Amino acid sequence: GRITAETLMSILRDKDSGICVDAEGFRTAGSMVSVLPRDPALPCVHFFTATPDPSRSVFKPFVFVAGIKPVPQVRSPTFLQDPAKQIPRFQSSVDRRHELYRRHQAALELMEQDR
Repeated sequence: GRITAETLMSILRDKDSGICVDAEGFRTAGSMVSVLPRDPALPCVHFFTATPDPSRSVFKPFVFVAGIKPVPQVRSPTFLQDPAKQIPRFQSSVDRRHELYRRHQAALELMEQDR
């Protein structure tokens, strides 16, 4: 059969095999899966958990190519009335989480419900 990125992600999340470790003072720090296409015209895609315990993390895609423009989903939001820029500072608070982070948290909550 074919091994897919999803297959590798499930292997890296597998605690029973000992690949994903969360015991005895040692924890898997993060995991990465890369898709390297044979066609040189296609970009490589790297999926990172960037968080401890891959069994509870979402693999997020990253592409590294020249001239890439950041997408809005990974930028922290800006605010016209930013509490950090008003005097006195921080008299109110705003949600600075970017869209990718919020979706990661939502996916984590769903994964926790499935346990």
